[in-house]
Amino acid sequence: MKTRFFWLMTISVMVFLALSSIQGYLIYNTYTLKRNAFIDQTRDQILKIDYNQELDTIVDFWGEELKNQIADYKNQRITKKELLYRIQLKANTLNDKYYQIYKRELKNKKLDYALNYKKNIKSIVIFGKENDTLFPLKKDDSFRLFGADFPNDKANSVSVSRTFSQFDYIDQTGSEITTQQYNLEVKAQDIMQIIDEKSIVFKQMAGLLIGSIIIFLAMVGLFYYSLKTLIKQKKVNAIKTDFINNITHELKTPLATLGVATKGLKVKEIQDNPEALKHSLTIIDRQNDRIQKLIDQVMSNSLNAENIPLQRTQVLARPYLEEVLEDFKMGLQHQKLNLTTDLFPKKVFLRLDKFYFTTALFNLLDNAVKYSEALVEIRIKTRVDRNQFIIAIQDHGMGISKKAQKNLFDKFYRVPQGDVYQQKGLGLGLYYTQQIVKAHYGEVSVESELGQGSTFLIKIPLDR
Repeated sequence: MKTRFFWLMTISVMVFLALSSIQGYLIYNTYTLKRNAFIDQTRDQILKIDYNQELDTIVDFWGEELKNQIADYKNQRITKKELLYRIQLKANTLNDKYYQIYKRELKNKKLDYALNYKKNIKSIVIFGKENDTLFPLKKDDSFRLFGADFPNDKANSVSVSRTFSQFDYIDQTGSEITTQQYNLEVKAQDIMQIIDEKSIVFKQMAGLLIGSIIIFLAMVGLFYYSLKTLIKQKKVNAIKTDFINNITHELKTPLATLGVATKGLKVKEIQDNPEALKHSLTIIDRQNDRIQKLIDQVMSNSLNAENIPLQRTQVLARPYLEEVLEDFKMGLQHQKLNLTTDLFPKKVFLRLDKFYFTTALFNLLDNAVKYSEALVEIRIKTRVDRNQFIIAIQDHGMGISKKAQKNLFDKFYRVPQGDVYQQKGLGLGLYYTQQIVKAHYGEVSVESELGQGSTFLIKIPLDR
């Protein structure tokens, strides 16, 4: 049974995790598709700006500067680094006007979100007998031509362009002046950065996200409810099985005794002996009473606080408790019972159903005896606190674990010692006690430590 329950729990958890993973995967895929579509829409708008004549003119100015600097480089008047420095300086000079025009054109697109843009140079290569790479000089070199300055890793590519041109330049080698040609390839990349890109996409997905969260919470709620119900059902089944086994065990003894006694009545020697006959009849009568009490206990303990028919009367607390304790000692006749009291000295009136409330007290006192060692020591103390009358029943028995205390007042629950129950009983006494106290608008609780004994507290309001 435990193995089947374990596998059922494991499979349920795995199914729940699988469904959650699938839902998460679908949301992630939807986010990716939405993001890509959003970026594509923005890219289409930006690409239209590339056809602006004013921007092309500024780029051409920079291209002329590049051509002039290459001429100086070819005549060995400047180095590669100097060339790059000069064309970068020219780009910075032109950038204010370039980006001002670009932002104006971008504003005309009437986008409802902000973005940054820049044009990067990817490479500048002179082709000839031997190719000469002017840029990049190193692998991670970066060249921002126009636009805003922002990290490349937080941006999206708009377009990549490649221009291949042929230019002339005056070559002065020694005293000879000639016109030479070279082929120039310039690769550029337009990059955009959408501000708060994730927030915009998530806003577009708001309906889907809210629906997914609601569905997920519903799944969690249903899973929790199903799991709780399953555990509760397992617990109830275990309690029922334990109760049936327990009451079967409780009934077997008197029934077996009745069987022996009734068989004895058929024996002629017993029939002819008045004393033996009387003894057998007494046994039958006693075992019959025992069976009847077991049945009555089951029937009466099925009542809850709302169904207990109380007939409350006003009683003086101290005389009433002294009477209850005296009856308990006489009925028990325990040879090693040490019962001490510390009763509240002033007059306190309680509204109680004496029959039911006495039953509740007897249940607690019986437990104190049942779960104590050979020498039974019980202390009863009463006090008044915040308009409540408090009865404390303390023993020095084996105590109750914190785990067991959570279920102590549940119907049919008995505190196990290891895998067995050392004391007989149906597990109804404390449940019935709690229901009686609740019917009196009070509450019952326990304070206990293993090996340190237990203290049961009954609190009854004085104004009800």
